[in-house]
Amino acid sequence: MVEHSSFDKLVGTELGNYRLERLLEQNEQGAVFLVSGRDPSGDRGIVKATYLLHILAVPTELTSEARIVYLGRFQQQANQIAQLQHSHILPLLDYGNHQGIPYLVSPNLPVTSLSARLTQKGALDVLTASRYLDQIAAALAYAHEHGVLHRNLTTDCIFLKGDDNLFVADFGVMRMLELSRSDTQSLTTLYGNSVASAPAPEQLLGKPVDTYTDVYALGAVLYRMLTAHRVFRGKGRDDIVQQHLQAPVPSVSKWRSGLPANIDDVIARALAKKPAERFRQPGELADAYHQIVAPHDTTRKPFANTAPSLAVSPQRHSADLEPPARRPVAMRPSPSAPPNKQPSISRRRALAIIGAGGGAAIGIAAVALFASHYLVGNTSPTGTSSASNPTTSAPPAQGNTPPPAQGGHVLARTSDVPLNSAKTFPLANSQNPGLLIHLSNNQFVAFDSTCTHAACPVSYNQRNKLLECPCHGAVFDPARNAAVVQGPAPRPLTKIPITVQPNGTITTG
Repeated sequence: MVEHSSFDKLVGTELGNYRLERLLEQNEQGAVFLVSGRDPSGDRGIVKATYLLHILAVPTELTSEARIVYLGRFQQQANQIAQLQHSHILPLLDYGNHQGIPYLVSPNLPVTSLSARLTQKGALDVLTASRYLDQIAAALAYAHEHGVLHRNLTTDCIFLKGDDNLFVADFGVMRMLELSRSDTQSLTTLYGNSVASAPAPEQLLGKPVDTYTDVYALGAVLYRMLTAHRVFRGKGRDDIVQQHLQAPVPSVSKWRSGLPANIDDVIARALAKKPAERFRQPGELADAYHQIVAPHDTTRKPFANTAPSLAVSPQRHSADLEPPARRPVAMRPSPSAPPNKQPSISRRRALAIIGAGGGAAIGIAAVALFASHYLVGNTSPTGTSSASNPTTSAPPAQGNTPPPAQGGHVLARTSDVPLNSAKTFPLANSQNPGLLIHLSNNQFVAFDSTCTHAACPVSYNQRNKLLECPCHGAVFDPARNAAVVQGPAPRPLTKIPITVQPNGTITTG
């Protein structure tokens, strides 16, 4: 593993398919490099474009076994983030694990961070802040609908393309970092290691997080957009952390006069210490703010605010993100693969599209086009499994106790889950989602995705029609009540009873 003090030594080296040209930033969470990517055809002598590569810092004290588990979970998280396709979300172009170093690759675009804009030009007018707030809330709401919490939203990870559009970066990065920490003290250090962050009290206390955690951070972003100052200021990290836990929110009038008085109430509710007292969804905050600053505006459509609950404890080492149903998880590159192994065909096409023009400026429309058509457009599985022709199997376990029933909750319609595919759904009292699978015999089954070996979330491989765990290679057969096909899992996955209703809906129980 790469230690924090040695990031600069990586400049000039190659990591996967990228040459690290320049170190741009480093901190306790990792480092960001400007990198060049190779021609997708494999000609190593031609550089097509530059990208930003984020290396995540993994604690050096992790055992070899713990690192293997972490890298599997990192892969699962990155796999889900790469499937976010939204015009206000910076796409994840590539990701991988090169010789134990987890990394993420994003476009290198000619943009300005919202933080830099506020530092250079001061606070925003109330309507510009409303427009930006809507775009950020839309990005968060979309991610929430797809089972993803941001967890570390700040003005540093919000980027402006001109004056009218923005996009949000670093979705899921904090979760990837959390997965390598195991105690409340190390998590508190992680959340509070930058004065730019606005960790919610539940994050600092190691309590479950949910959509209201992102609402807290969004409230802090709104405060800064209106005042050009952070909500809490102090002598150091510990002082700021204590203010997030205990101090009341300073009035915006401390920094700026002439704003509607009700804005303080909206921000105070977003930044309430108790999650239950906040807005439940980002769109609720955006709607409340817009109603104050533009009450007679009939052109803006309010948010629907129907995102599901994503409650999860950050101290649990299981994913709160939905494992992808369209693409199986496969460690990439594999330990035996050569460092110069090229990405899959769909990703090579993506990199070629982004890199067209020798690294010329890429408009946000191009980013949206890329995300819509190239990022996860390949529905054919690219992963492989050593269990394609299993020689051993385990009979289904008897008496598997299913999770608490959810009162006939509708999971999907039969038309939502094509033959030989899977769909995830939130599962009560479980840190991992459930998996609804449409088997090749046209039957539907559902299981808790939690692997019975080490609690990693499994995902469905359309190629071999099996459920695979990315951490230790356990394999289950959904057609045989999730029986163990390949260890080290000791027993089948927990089955969830479902009913296919006459109207085509699939419900629990």
